[in-house]
Amino acid sequence: MKMHKWLLVLLLTWAAGFSVPASAQTGSEATSTVEFSSQAQTASSPEMADVMRRDGKIYIVVAVLVSILLGVLFYLISLDKKIGRLERELRQ
Repeated sequence: MKMHKWLLVLLLTWAAGFSVPASAQTGSEATSTVEFSSQAQTASSPEMADVMRRDGKIYIVVAVLVSILLGVLFYLISLDKKIGRLERELRQ
């Protein structure tokens, strides 16, 4: 049961880290905006992501990544249950 709590804390910490935008500037510098020309903006944006988003393939990539992460999480939980069962058997 302890492992479940640690995995939940780790997952929530990871999710919180990606949901909050990182800001290294403080004070009045943080409120300033940077404007890009259209040429500089297109040069810095990844073409592959735009193509995959336009074709709808980005959702397949996200689905595969989520299924892999869920599989690893399921494996860790089942492994924790098996180890806990073996520890209880050794104590008796």
